Amino acid sequence: MKDIFRGRSAELKILDKKFKQKGFVMTVLYGRRRVGKTKLVNKFIQDHDCKSISFTAVEREESELLSMMTEAVLTALAPDMLGDISFNSFEKLFDFIGRQAERERIVFFIDEYPYLAKQCPYIQSVLQKTIDTRWNTGNLFFILCGSLVSFMKEEVLAESAPLHGRSNLELKLRPFNYLETADFLEGFSNEDKAICYGLTNGVAKYLEQFDTSLSLEENIIDQFYSVGGYFSEEQVKTVVSSEKQSPALYNSIISAVATGHTKNGEIATYIGSDDVTYPLKVLVGAEILEKRMSKKPYYVLNDSMLEFWFRYVNRATSLINAGRGETYYHSNVKEHLHDFMGKVFEKMAKEYLILNAGLNGLPVLTEITDYQASVLDENKEQMQIEIDLLGKNDKNIMLVGECKFKNSPFDKEEFEWFMDKIKYIPASAPVICIFSLGGFTKYVKENAGTCMLIGIDDMY
Repeated sequence: MKDIFRGRSAELKILDKKFKQKGFVMTVLYGRRRVGKTKLVNKFIQDHDCKSISFTAVEREESELLSMMTEAVLTALAPDMLGDISFNSFEKLFDFIGRQAERERIVFFIDEYPYLAKQCPYIQSVLQKTIDTRWNTGNLFFILCGSLVSFMKEEVLAESAPLHGRSNLELKLRPFNYLETADFLEGFSNEDKAICYGLTNGVAKYLEQFDTSLSLEENIIDQFYSVGGYFSEEQVKTVVSSEKQSPALYNSIISAVATGHTKNGEIATYIGSDDVTYPLKVLVGAEILEKRMSKKPYYVLNDSMLEFWFRYVNRATSLINAGRGETYYHSNVKEHLHDFMGKVFEKMAKEYLILNAGLNGLPVLTEITDYQASVLDENKEQMQIEIDLLGKNDKNIMLVGECKFKNSPFDKEEFEWFMDKIKYIPASAPVICIFSLGGFTKYVKENAGTCMLIGIDDMY
């Protein structure tokens, strides 16, 4: 399963189109860890018959990085010169690559570029000069790749960055959506595919840990609640702390948000800190958290795997290490899986609406959010309403939706309460839709009218 390349057809098509352009081409590829950036580039290189240099930067001293890159370059371009030639600077090494690329198309792939740039800060200016004076007249296909999202955005792509304006393609690789995730899970039921999507956040490396010859429950126990499981405390730390200096602080903030403390003050109180403004900004920049605006701004986790781990695995670490993780899962987690899936199912519904925009009576939406408001009911009393899905095209509300991830059918009481809430939405004749794992009762089907009823099987 791990050797099979799945998905990313759109990204491969874009890279192939750029590859066919004549002359120098530069691509900046970035995205969260484990989403499959390296695997994508390796597949792209495999599909093209040309010489290719692949260098992965690591946290080493400058001299060792230069030596490692030299070995990668000579192995690809001049293997007979290995051991007989060395370069005393990156500038001379880049010049050598440029001379080779004048004669033929060559792919030069630098992976985990932020590690190289942080150890050798001048490398940005060297690359800028090399591109402008040497590479731009040749046939080099240059790929810069990085997992430190904030660095790539601020130090490579920003207007103030030395390399700004040099790239022909800026490609952000995102986790798979729920339909793409299902391609990894052949044989699972649609409900189990949905739960796997929640547990992995659509991240390719996480999906590869699931063995479809086992049941979903066996996979959860093996990977989350067993010694040696992939989703260990150490694995989670690499996701959380890759860009940060105080992992304990950031872990605590994520734990706070995962357990329902979502506002700035609530988070600060939970972790016992006077001010969490800066670490929250860092986590938003790293795209681990998302800041949502309302009368009181709040934060949500962008990674459902982290949310599951900090809500349902974090406190069980000692039991897992003692070999009692399965017992904890059955007593403390199993019955809460559908509760955890509530927000994930809303995310799936948003993806469904985007994938089907303009089809089957669904509007084209530029924004889909949740909605919370305090309104006056028919008796002029304050009433709090929450709507799972509010779809807009520009500023116009075009769609209102509800999501329920539970095995029982969406029933009369839920339907009438939802329809009552819609009266307080400032919209004129929006499309109304309900997403339900357990389907719908006879009453709801008979009284739905123009309301769209979408079950889990409809989504797949």
